[in-house]
Amino acid sequence: MIAYFSEYGCITSPPRLWTEAAALFSTNMSDVFSGGIAFSYFPASSVQGQFGMVTISDDQNIVTVNDDFNRLKAQYTAISLPNSPARTSAGVSSYPGCPTSNDTWLASDTLPPTPNLQACDCLGNALSCQFTPATSNYTAFIGSLLDVACSLLGQSGGSCDDIGADGQSGIYGLVSGCDPSKSLIDCFRLVTDFPCQ
Repeated sequence: MIAYFSEYGCITSPPRLWTEAAALFSTNMSDVFSGGIAFSYFPASSVQGQFGMVTISDDQNIVTVNDDFNRLKAQYTAISLPNSPARTSAGVSSYPGCPTSNDTWLASDTLPPTPNLQACDCLGNALSCQFTPATSNYTAFIGSLLDVACSLLGQSGGSCDDIGADGQSGIYGLVSGCDPSKSLIDCFRLVTDFPCQ
């Protein structure tokens, strides 16, 4: 059995109407798609702008839904989900345990922590210079720039531990979940004391 999910919720022509939902969950699509991931629930940003279906209070305690959320909720409410195969035909579910790390499965069962948005925002605000790529496809080269920056930082006696993430060992830095462009500038500043907790 193959499960295929695709994200949806393009932000290039707001407002987002989420009309893809009706097609994704239709009978005609159920043999091709397993579902869709409405992107993104939490506030996020990209080269195309800000998006997200909720806002979070400064103290991180209150989540308030916005119009994007309400429009998606209306689309989901209007959907009649296909029942194929019939739910009653499913047997008792049993799931295998996670494999232990070995020579062919080089992964820790320690999941990365939830990104610390407060620390990420602090990191961005603490930087006097900002990464402003000339292309929207900066992910194609930011990894190699980080390699150079971390090498320079290592030569100065520092480390990239705070931004590092190692799925094999299960060790994740304090801001490993932040936008890598912020991490890049932080590395090039060659800081030794990280100010954001």
